[in-house]
Amino acid sequence: MSSVGHVLVVLVDLHPVWWGCSNSSLSHTIQSVLVLANSHLLQNPLNKLCVMGFTGEGVHTLYPSKLPEGDSRGGKYEGFDAINKGIMYNVKDIIAECDDVTHHLALDSSLLSGALIKALCYINQTTSNLPPGTTLHPRVLVIKGPPDCSSQYMTVMNSIFAAQKNKIPIDSCILGDDSGFLQQASDITGGTYLKVPSIESLTQYLLSVFVMSADFRKNFNIPPPTQVDYRAACLCHQQMIDIGYVCSVCMSVFCKYRPICMTCNAHFKLPMLGMKKKTVVKKPAEGKT
Repeated sequence: MSSVGHVLVVLVDLHPVWWGCSNSSLSHTIQSVLVLANSHLLQNPLNKLCVMGFTGEGVHTLYPSKLPEGDSRGGKYEGFDAINKGIMYNVKDIIAECDDVTHHLALDSSLLSGALIKALCYINQTTSNLPPGTTLHPRVLVIKGPPDCSSQYMTVMNSIFAAQKNKIPIDSCILGDDSGFLQQASDITGGTYLKVPSIESLTQYLLSVFVMSADFRKNFNIPPPTQVDYRAACLCHQQMIDIGYVCSVCMSVFCKYRPICMTCNAHFKLPMLGMKKKTVVKKPAEGKT
């Protein structure tokens, strides 16, 4: 008899400058993530959970964590108490290390590409070491507020295609401006893209939309998908473009024609548009008419 569970990887953007300048509350967001984490583990004893926080400097694992140990005082289940304390402790530790505001202002955005790559590695490790007869369906949830960084376009798209190949839906919960990267990620992988209207309603949306698997949401009236921005960012100037040139070898995108690809150094012939070959008229030999 086979057993079926789910693996949920939650990626929370912890960029300190954005949280400090926005009207959103980081503590309320973390509390909402804890509610989602506990609800996910309550659904099935086989369910697995991983929570990661990413900033402009790196990706940090918030859970599973060794610190601190939970207890059952106050009628709380010790497992959930360990999850809550571990995540809160690690988030406070990450924010406390971000004391250099000037350094973080120089960073364009958080490492979304690194967080997606680390999430896919965790899912691959978890699902490849299962006992016989056990199946785990993976998915990724990204909770993001800061804007996208166009310099991460190539690595983010590679992560999206890797998730699509392995049938891993990427859900997107947006707290700030719309994210073109995550719009494409959710649309390509079959996940759900949702922009939360207010931080006070975050817990409601997490429990009503993202606590369910992607297949189960088809039976419910969830918010309709938004129009996806499929524009690409050019590698030369890191700007979103409508029309550009694509390298046929490595698929790098450029806004202007380049005879040599900046990524793979492939050489291309110059365009011959508007140029016609000259016709050569042979002169008749002497003595012949």
